[in-house]
Amino acid sequence: MTFINGSFVFLKPNAKKAIDLILMKKKLLWLFIICNCFFVLQACDYVPNRSNIIAANRSLIDTGVRYIIVPRDTIKPDTSKIKDTLLIKRPDSILVAKKTDSILPPAQPIVKVNATINAKAETLVKYAETLIGKPYAYANTPEMGFSNSGFVNYVYSHFDIKVPKYAPSFITIGEEVTPEDVSEGDIVLFSKEDDNKKAVYQIGIVTSAKGSPVSFIHASSGKMNGVGVSVLSAYYQRKVIGFRRVF
Repeated sequence: MTFINGSFVFLKPNAKKAIDLILMKKKLLWLFIICNCFFVLQACDYVPNRSNIIAANRSLIDTGVRYIIVPRDTIKPDTSKIKDTLLIKRPDSILVAKKTDSILPPAQPIVKVNATINAKAETLVKYAETLIGKPYAYANTPEMGFSNSGFVNYVYSHFDIKVPKYAPSFITIGEEVTPEDVSEGDIVLFSKEDDNKKAVYQIGIVTSAKGSPVSFIHASSGKMNGVGVSVLSAYYQRKVIGFRRVF
């Protein structure tokens, strides 16, 4: 006796075997359909592959670039329209770096060196050299002559650069420059030879280029008795306090 379509029916042994065989075939058919559906879903990216997800995370950490999936036949993929997801197992796909997901800092722009300052310093020095030979005097005019600090003040004021009138105040202006970096247009500060306090007593304008032996133009009441150029000899080196740059 066998239950078929809601009722019990008496069957012969051969008929029962035939029905069992039909039921077995139906079970195998459903199993085959379920397996095919699983593989189809996997091919359609619904089933993530853990090894690819781990690889994607490692590539993001190691290289700073997140990778995405695009079809193999894509020559120039438009990554802006692709979803920002981790890697999914797809045999017909390739890896492409999505640049917008980079965690690396952006490249810094190249900054061009501005040569305006050097050109202005050169112009300032050339103007100062036009005053060579002017006598030493406190009038601080080209006609009458210049004092030490008055000469420097006059030259810088000609280029609308404000500097103090008296030598001691120059220690506070601009920025300090090392002897290796000193260049034309900088101001050199001197003290008295016997001054233990090293207060600024005299000043001058550097006329030499960076890396060259230091020379400077100044107004002196000594043997020069006026405006002239001197080399930073051992005599002056003992009196140097430092160098200042004001522009």
